[in-house]
Amino acid sequence: MKVIIVMALLFVLFMGVVYGALTATGNDRMDMNGKIIGICNDKIHGDNNAVCSLLVEGNRSGTSENQNISIIISKNTSISRKYGNTLKNASINDLKPGKIIEIKFSGSIIQSYPPMTNASHIIILN
Repeated sequence: MKVIIVMALLFVLFMGVVYGALTATGNDRMDMNGKIIGICNDKIHGDNNAVCSLLVEGNRSGTSENQNISIIISKNTSISRKYGNTLKNASINDLKPGKIIEIKFSGSIIQSYPPMTNASHIIILN
């Protein structure tokens, strides 16, 4: 009986460690990864803070469904390029069709076609 109790306690402890490791990054988890398939440099109507928008084909975190999302890049969006395990500053000029990126959303997703949202951070992977 003691062996069963000890095994159950060890299992619960192990599951707690796994859960903690998976959630330790908190808000650092990116919301989407995908490929840039289009860039629009025109001003977005009514948004003076917007610089441009990207059409990205990829997967949102937690889903396996491939979809297109229009990503609005504002003056407040930070852009980085990943080199191994380090991030270096990048610019909007580094965002080109065919580039693989990760995106952290800012705010909610507007249910339009395609869906649209703002980006707080973009990481260029290639």
